[in-house]
Amino acid sequence: MIKKILWVVLALLILFIVYAIYAFNVSIEVDDDFDLGLDTPPNLIRQIYNPAFDDTVTFAKFSYETEGAYTLLEIDLAPGGGNTTHLHRRFSETFIPIQGTLGVELKGREYFLEPGEQITVEKAEAHRFFNPGEERIRFYVKIEPGSAGFEKALFLLYGLTKDGYASEEGMLKDFGHTALFLKLSDTRVPGVLNLLNPFFKRAARQIQESGEADELLEKYYFSRIK
Repeated sequence: MIKKILWVVLALLILFIVYAIYAFNVSIEVDDDFDLGLDTPPNLIRQIYNPAFDDTVTFAKFSYETEGAYTLLEIDLAPGGGNTTHLHRRFSETFIPIQGTLGVELKGREYFLEPGEQITVEKAEAHRFFNPGEERIRFYVKIEPGSAGFEKALFLLYGLTKDGYASEEGMLKDFGHTALFLKLSDTRVPGVLNLLNPFFKRAARQIQESGEADELLEKYYFSRIK
């Protein structure tokens, strides 16, 4: 009996390892969709607000304006605000404080940056940013190379949140919406949650094939013109 149990446990362990390898391979795939910026409206609004995070993003430079060299964001972030640990495989991010102290966690270590300092998060490095103080802060995020997909993802996330499709913590309620955001922004979650990547990938494909992705982007991105 014990021998049978051990064989079952061993079989389950092998299946888990195979699945983990598959999930990892899926997680490192790089999709080219949505990233060229050739369809970016020239009169697109430049400022969006997220009520859940109480932050404002201003697009100082869209990717198409730099011929794909970089995207430049200016973020105004409330005290205690920030995001969760994640990574991107297509681009690096350079964080540059403008006003106040900016917190950046990179590979498990926290950095507290003042104006005049900066830090670059390379591709595939786990990180997050946060406001450690009691006053609002402003900072630049320079994305290299530029990512129109990331720009669209922010418009999507902030629009859905404003319309009530996210929790008070800013998490999208719909799995398909989350999958589309992750695909557009080339966002991966490290650790155990990495095992969900195949499901997110499938959900993103389904929402695109159904036409819902086009409808969402039309509402929250292409129609947001001056």
